[in-house]
Amino acid sequence: MIPEAGAARIAMRRADGPEAGKRKSGALGRDISADLETQIVEGRLSPGAKLDEVALGNHYSVSRTPVREALRALAAKGLVEFQPRIGAIVARPTVGEVMDLFEVVAEMEGVAARLACERMEADDKARIVEAYEACQKAASAFDPEEYFSTNGDFHSSIQQASHNSMLIEQIEHLNKRLSPYRRFITFRPGRTQTAMKEHEAVFEALLRGDGETASTSMRSHVRVLAEDSLALSKSLRF
Repeated sequence: MIPEAGAARIAMRRADGPEAGKRKSGALGRDISADLETQIVEGRLSPGAKLDEVALGNHYSVSRTPVREALRALAAKGLVEFQPRIGAIVARPTVGEVMDLFEVVAEMEGVAARLACERMEADDKARIVEAYEACQKAASAFDPEEYFSTNGDFHSSIQQASHNSMLIEQIEHLNKRLSPYRRFITFRPGRTQTAMKEHEAVFEALLRGDGETASTSMRSHVRVLAEDSLALSKSLRF
């Protein structure tokens, strides 16, 4: 479930005595939380997967205390939820909740695109161009994993060009919750080709400095993902 390298690194931070354990418990919890978050965001821990405290403690060679701290931290981010008689599981939102999240992200990314038009500097523009071209290359090569990665870079480059740290932070937070579903939708047959046409509209508006069109195109692009989320109904609870 968890990469051995991550588990080994965390095990090396274990305290040798009870007092040291109290001091290091918070650090261990943060490490475990970071590892689990990576697994969830990358889709290696699927929505609904059980997160057993004992099993995780054994895997990381730690007590249950830092594991509980990690799970609580992930729950605060919306990545984990606690269910009666079951315990902690990877968050499994309803279709409606996923659609709501996509709609909110669509509006926020639209704002980011508009601000990028107003505020981007030469290095921001260069990163956007580089990310767009990498995305095109991955799409042409029919490499879904590489496309998923470069697609994220393209969106991120636009957000960074907005130079609004609070907006960037909120988009990143919501995108972590949506990442497994973005991956599912991105890998649907034909979606990559359609998305590249949508990217082109955003990209060209950015180069022209047309904030209104960039914003509208970005909102439409992400809203399509909200509509596609209906296809997730078989894997989500209602």
